[in-house]
Amino acid sequence: MDVIAGSKVDIVLDIDWSEERIDVRRAIVYDVDDKSIILSQTSPPIASNNIGNNVKVTYLVTEKDGLARHGITARVAEIATDYRLASSETVEAVVLTPEPRDERFNLRLFYRLEPPTDSGIELFLNEEKVNIFDISIGGAKFTHSRDRAVEPKGIVKLTLKMDELEIGVEAQVVRTLLVSGRMAKKLEGVAVQFLNLDTKMKDALSKKIRDIERELLYKETHTSG
Repeated sequence: MDVIAGSKVDIVLDIDWSEERIDVRRAIVYDVDDKSIILSQTSPPIASNNIGNNVKVTYLVTEKDGLARHGITARVAEIATDYRLASSETVEAVVLTPEPRDERFNLRLFYRLEPPTDSGIELFLNEEKVNIFDISIGGAKFTHSRDRAVEPKGIVKLTLKMDELEIGVEAQVVRTLLVSGRMAKKLEGVAVQFLNLDTKMKDALSKKIRDIERELLYKETHTSG
């Protein structure tokens, strides 16, 4: 675990897949020992009704290909109102009990991009190429033919193609979406959460999204009015 006293961490307090929201709060690590991580109180503060809940503690790690965000799961054990710092100042602190496992964690999980038609990103459902509204490493929204309507909250099998890469992906149907316009009666809108993207594909998709962002920004700032 690379969490050390004095380091900055981002605490993922809650993930709501159905509403595509992620609650992230920043804190400073006061102290670490074998059994606990003690953090500064966040803003807005972690409340006492979160005691007993699991959170994700995320932090940056330097790897050979640059910075990567890792995360550990920890349980909120206590909200201490009188934690004493080395300066003898007394502050409020959050005491966490960590699990030992460390893993990659990407806070861009919910950043969704509408890929241009020539982006090189393609998504297929039952061998039917779907129209992608937006996509992130966490999931996607798309339209497809109502002839093969999906089951609400069901699991679907997708194929994600990106440049030279291709992978089968299981996804949870988060909800169906209203489709407007003349094709509304023929198309179904779907929001899905990816369940088993491997690390290689997550990294490739994250890089692809960043590249598309930069390209779109460049076009926007260099297009004459």
